Amino acid sequence: MLELDLSEAITLDVTLARYALPARRRLSDIASAAGALAGVNGDYGGLGNPVHPFAQDGELLHTAGAAGTLFAVTRDESQALFERPSVAVTITDGTSGRVLTLDHWNDGPPAPGEIVGYSPLGGTLELPPSYACSARLLPQGDPVLAQPDGVDRDFVVDAVACSEGLLPRNGGIVVSAPPATDEATELLALAPGTPMLLHWTLGLANVFDAVGGAPLLLRDGVPVGECNSGCGRQPRTGVGVTAAGKILLVVVDGRQARWSLGPTVAEFTQIMADLGAVTALNLDGGGSSEMVVEGEVVNRPSDGSERSISNAILVLPGPDPDEP
Repeated sequence: MLELDLSEAITLDVTLARYALPARRRLSDIASAAGALAGVNGDYGGLGNPVHPFAQDGELLHTAGAAGTLFAVTRDESQALFERPSVAVTITDGTSGRVLTLDHWNDGPPAPGEIVGYSPLGGTLELPPSYACSARLLPQGDPVLAQPDGVDRDFVVDAVACSEGLLPRNGGIVVSAPPATDEATELLALAPGTPMLLHWTLGLANVFDAVGGAPLLLRDGVPVGECNSGCGRQPRTGVGVTAAGKILLVVVDGRQARWSLGPTVAEFTQIMADLGAVTALNLDGGGSSEMVVEGEVVNRPSDGSERSISNAILVLPGPDPDEP
C-alpha cells in the first residue's frame, strides 16, 4: 500500500504508457520515463488502449462505451473524485457561434449522421478516415479549465477538404464526416483562419486527468457490491481515499500458490475499508497488478515478470511538468 498526502510536495498523475495509441510498456519503464517516485497500473487496457474514458494533462484520449467509474484528483489536489463518466465534445465557430457536437473522439470512423474527431493522442490506432470530408484545426494555446466542468482549448481552421485519402493531423486535430451528408456540408463551411473553441468534458469539474476502472468497491464507507463478472480470486489493484483525504494505492498479489491466491471483489472491498478507504475503485488486475517504488517492483506480479500495460497512476516528486 502507498498512502499519499497530496498537501505535501508531490503530485498524483495518470499517463499513457506512450505518447499515443497504441500504448504499451512496463510500469517500471513508464515510471522511469516520467521521473516518478512510485506508481501502479491503471485502467484495463486492451490493444494498448484504456477501456474507459481517459484524460491526461488536459487532453481527452477518447470517448469509450465501457461502463465504469472514473477516478480523478482536482487540479489543486484538494479533492478526489469517483464518478460515472458523462462524456461530451463540441467545437464552436468563434465567428458565427455555431456549435458542432462530435459523436466520437479517437473512437472509430464516422457513420452517416455523425461528426467525429481525432487528436494526436489517437496515434496510429485511431487515424482520421479516408473517403471523408474533414477539417484540420491547429492549436492556438494550452488547455484551460472550463466552467462549470471540462476543458477548453483554442484552435484555428487550417484546412478543409473532401478526399479519398486521410487528412493528416499535423500536430492538430481533425474532425470528419461522411461525404454527401449534412454534417460534411457543415464542415466544408468552415473557412481557413476561422477561430474555433474545442470543449470536452467527462462531467467532472476542475479536472485535467482521469482514469477509469470497475467495479466501484466503496462509496462513502458503504460497500457498493456492483460486481457482475470477474468477481473471484485474482491479483488486484485499487485506488481509494480516506476520510482525511489521503489517497491509497493498493496492490494484492494472486494466482500464486503458497504465496497469495488473491482476493475476491468482496474481500478486496473489505481490505480497502480496513486500510481506511471510504470510497474505493477496482483497477485492472491479474498479471497487470503491479506497484513500483523508486524504480523497484515491490510486489510479485503473477506472470513472473512485468507485463506491458497501457496506462498507469504515478506519484511525481513535485508539479507535473507536462501540465500547463
